[in-house]
Amino acid sequence: MPRVALVGCGNIGMAGHLPMYAKIPEAELVAVCDIVEERVNAAGKQAEVDVYTDYRRILDRKDIDMVDICVPTDLHAQIAIDAMSMGKHVLCEKPMAHTMDAADAMREAAIQNDVKLMIGQVRRFDHRYVSIKEQIDAGKVGRPVFIRRAERQFLPFPPEAWHWNPKMGGGVILDIGVHVTDLFYWYFQREAVEVYAVAKSVRESAVAADSFDHAFITCKFEGGGVGFAETSWAYPEGFGGAYYAQLDVIGTEGKIQYADKDTNPMVEFSKEKGCELPRYFRFMSTTEYAFEEEIRHFVRCIIEDEEPTGGRQYARAALEMALAAQRSAEIGRPVQLPLEREIY
Repeated sequence: MPRVALVGCGNIGMAGHLPMYAKIPEAELVAVCDIVEERVNAAGKQAEVDVYTDYRRILDRKDIDMVDICVPTDLHAQIAIDAMSMGKHVLCEKPMAHTMDAADAMREAAIQNDVKLMIGQVRRFDHRYVSIKEQIDAGKVGRPVFIRRAERQFLPFPPEAWHWNPKMGGGVILDIGVHVTDLFYWYFQREAVEVYAVAKSVRESAVAADSFDHAFITCKFEGGGVGFAETSWAYPEGFGGAYYAQLDVIGTEGKIQYADKDTNPMVEFSKEKGCELPRYFRFMSTTEYAFEEEIRHFVRCIIEDEEPTGGRQYARAALEMALAAQRSAEIGRPVQLPLEREIY
């Protein structure tokens, strides 16, 4: 049974990862780590595990087999490489890293230390998108030629949150766009050859951070497939639902359409509270069970000595497309793939 340490007790760590270990008997969560003492103490109390504020102390423990990383994007590579160099298997939140050099260093560390590395592209464990993938693979629409995706929401985080910082979280393109680019890569099963993006800084938080919070991204793939996406944090709060997602997969012989127009499709009204839109799950972009299945999959890969689904290439490909989109939005023209040099 792998013994696990969770590094990062913020939003995704506390809500998407920590509670899931209680549902996965194949693994045992034994430690949590965060630089904010109040936050990590609350996590430790909730899970009844050891508490650390320095992740390097966790890596010194020989009884820990796996590290689950839920920290800001720019910290992914260093913590992951340090953990793998100590023989720990690593599950790391998306995106893989903040640069291609960092991502490649992570892959090399996994190979050199003979450990497993998986990036948490959680859509691959969401039953809705898995079902669509199965229909595509079964030939229900023929050969996919065009995929359109929209992910719109109001990011509720304060202006100082790292998500807004283009050097830490990457703004909406790297944070949300990487879900979309992974979906394109997963469904087309081909390499992207060109990316073009137009993006804006709309909300005050994005303008102050000099980052994008609304983007249109077009990805061209080998064989002629095209993926088009709208990713946004700029929609007004309560614009008719906390989240809007739509997906169209158009093939040579048919079409699949899916719309999750908001995470709260029921409307409640009372004299005391007025109109309310109840949420059916905490995360706007996916359901909690997808995190549970993602973690369980990785744990089983450790136990059975198998490679995680998709291998390490999918996460690198999704990151490369997202970074190309960021670059394209900055320079105002298409960017060819593979990227010839580091963007940042």
